[in-house]
Amino acid sequence: MKQYVIFNVGDFSFGVDILEIVEIIKPSKIVKVPAMPQYVEGIIDVRGTSVPVYNLAKRLGIDSKAETQKIMIVELSKFPIGFLVDDVSEILKIEDDKIEKASENIRGIKRKFIDSVARVGDDMIIILDLKNVLTIEEENEISDMLTEKNQ
Repeated sequence: MKQYVIFNVGDFSFGVDILEIVEIIKPSKIVKVPAMPQYVEGIIDVRGTSVPVYNLAKRLGIDSKAETQKIMIVELSKFPIGFLVDDVSEILKIEDDKIEKASENIRGIKRKFIDSVARVGDDMIIILDLKNVLTIEEENEISDMLTEKNQ
């Protein structure tokens, strides 16, 4: 059994292993950065550290019309990253037998981002693999941008 942070983007419910989340914050001033992909909103300052913010709806190709949002800070590899989501709803313990590998024919969300699907009561929660949200090239590009910003 694992604990998952459950959050919403558009009409979808997602989960991420709680151990991947550093913190969840309300969006502060996001500074736009030129020449970044459209799904990178910019950077925020979190206690003196520049954190790039990805708009998860744009990255996953989902429509989002949320008026209030949250930023989930995760430590993926070289640096912390913020993921802009519509809302963080709860923390759930999900038993292993309620989780199954995602079907290859899931439509509407880029398959490489999906790790598995959990059945919780009548609901289906898509468990994301956040490590696949950034390509190596994107990670290097953002790392370079953060290095330039901090010099």
